[in-house]
Amino acid sequence: MSKRLFAFGCSFTRWRWPTWNDYIGLNFDEYYTLGCGGADNKNILYRLLQADKKYKFTSDDCVMIMFTSFNRLSYVDKDFTIHNIGDLVHHNIKAHPIGKNYNFETAIYDNYIAIQSAKSILESKNIKYELLQSMKHDFYHDNFEAGEDIKKNLDDCLDLFKYPVMENWCYENYDFNKEKVIWKDDGIQDGHPTMKHHLDFVKEFFPQYITDKVIEYYDIQQENFSDENTEQQEKTFRDTQKEFFENEKIKINTE
Repeated sequence: MSKRLFAFGCSFTRWRWPTWNDYIGLNFDEYYTLGCGGADNKNILYRLLQADKKYKFTSDDCVMIMFTSFNRLSYVDKDFTIHNIGDLVHHNIKAHPIGKNYNFETAIYDNYIAIQSAKSILESKNIKYELLQSMKHDFYHDNFEAGEDIKKNLDDCLDLFKYPVMENWCYENYDFNKEKVIWKDDGIQDGHPTMKHHLDFVKEFFPQYITDKVIEYYDIQQENFSDENTEQQEKTFRDTQKEFFENEKIKINTE
């Protein structure tokens, strides 16, 4: 088995509790979890390029990317700070100067470049990889209709994903809205799959990575879970994660 796993994505790949990639990472000697909450697919490609530059991917590595919705947009300001400003179906993006003229056609164009580039880079280096998707696009908002070339670009990307969209899979297999976490301090419902949803996703689509060690890790995280507030839960999760991986002598990088 590959010695290093690099996982990329949005908040479905890095959240306040274990996500799908954390369970898989327990099967490797080194695990790099490089997801970023709110990231669009252009930002995910950027993080892949930066990781390759820093860690020098080899054909012995495994890379797993859970791309996000095609609707999202990020930009870089003059201080080279990356901002993930939201989704095309949300009003906040149209209120932002850079999002004012952004449209679904451009979103498909940007995502086609990001996803196909990531695939080409990984294949050029003979790297074992998996491409997944966290959330479905919503291009039919306001009766959007794609032109022939744009539609082909979209289809070419979607054809790369051989697993179900994770969010859709959660709705199809669970009473997802009722099972989402509600934080006690503010009463806000967290929109993300729970750690159990993530574990079950791995069980169904990557069963080769389900080991006694993974189940033990899940049980410990579940026992320590607190829905009091986000800060407390995230600290508990990170501390428990670091201790467990170190005890298993797995190098973990959560930058």
